[in-house]
Amino acid sequence: MHTDLSPVIAATAQWLLRAYPASGGALAGALCEVQARQAVTVAARLRYPTPMDVALLGVAGPGGAARLDWITGADGATPADPDADAWRTWVDEVVASWAACLLT
Repeated sequence: MHTDLSPVIAATAQWLLRAYPASGGALAGALCEVQARQAVTVAARLRYPTPMDVALLGVAGPGGAARLDWITGADGATPADPDADAWRTWVDEVVASWAACLLT
């Protein structure tokens, strides 16, 4: 059982970075990564405020990125190595949408 939200934060931030890549150079990419991680952290702490909520998330799981991929139109590509995209199972749709709102 996870006692922290780090898998959800890392996976959801990674999904946001891939869905909405930074335009510009390396500095813009680094700034985008920091801002995405901060927004996802705030959204995750708001969505799962108590240790019991985090424990239930560890048992039930966040839901994955399948619906988000379908909404954004990125569901057509099948990965060559399914193990390489195992992080996508830890993406939380609500956290991603709240983080996107915070970023706008």
